[in-house]
Amino acid sequence: MTPVSIDCPAKINLFLRILAREDSGHHQIETFFLAVGLYDRVTVEPGDEGIALKVEALSGAAAPVSPDSLGPPEDNTAYRAAQAFHAAAGLPPATVVSLVKGIPPGTGLGGASSDAAGTLAALNLLHGEPLSRTDLPAIGGDIGSDVPFFSSGAPAAMAWGRGDRLLPCPPLGPASVVIAIPSERTPTASAYASTSAKLTLPARPAVLSGAAPPDWDALARLCGNDFEDEAFRRMPVLAETCALLKSAGAVSAGLTGSGSAVFGLFTARGAAGRSVARVQELNGIDAAVVVPVLDRSWLPMG
Repeated sequence: MTPVSIDCPAKINLFLRILAREDSGHHQIETFFLAVGLYDRVTVEPGDEGIALKVEALSGAAAPVSPDSLGPPEDNTAYRAAQAFHAAAGLPPATVVSLVKGIPPGTGLGGASSDAAGTLAALNLLHGEPLSRTDLPAIGGDIGSDVPFFSSGAPAAMAWGRGDRLLPCPPLGPASVVIAIPSERTPTASAYASTSAKLTLPARPAVLSGAAPPDWDALARLCGNDFEDEAFRRMPVLAETCALLKSAGAVSAGLTGSGSAVFGLFTARGAAGRSVARVQELNGIDAAVVVPVLDRSWLPMG
């Protein structure tokens, strides 16, 4: 079989609100996902018995990722996705998964979830698509809350529940995103625990009505993130970065996911690029990059 490679994009959350905390420790949310052109790359190919995972850092990445920081292979979402695929497809595991990391972990950019979705899709193609495209998001939901979004291939979507109830949205037009990566990272589980403890839960969905916003300005009026108060208090440079991006012309700016990266969304040509150097000069920001908003599905079709 010919190896299958997939570029796995990052995401930002233009809106993120916690609605409820489950006894299981999971949370119910409402959010707006937007896929952006910052990538990991996953390659799958037949191997000997079992699943082998190889991880390396993307050469020249703006914020280099140390493979040693990702923990043991069996905890990696790409490895878990390979296990889940073989179990669901009824195939004995004999796979090599090679992962090139360009999306920094602990930043709220969804790299781990995107890796899992890419691994599921790549293995499905490698084996002649024994699973349907609708099977993959359901399998991915057991690996991570953001995996169903990435498994859908949608460039943008509103989401509810654990992030698994999706309403894909049509492209809103060309846009660029400045992503700022701070020196300090945020563990997702602890961010959810500390933030939800300060909220009055359960809460009613209040912003996302189920009708897709008609344009970027309408979407910007919805923007907000329940994690920002705690993250900005702990890392004031994040609030400073958002203020700088807004002053530079960003339609919206804020924290993505549970942190710690922040973004600025720009629709004016050239404005994003002009703001990057200023962001990089801020003390506590490791790197800043300009990436495009994706306007079509990123998953290859069989």
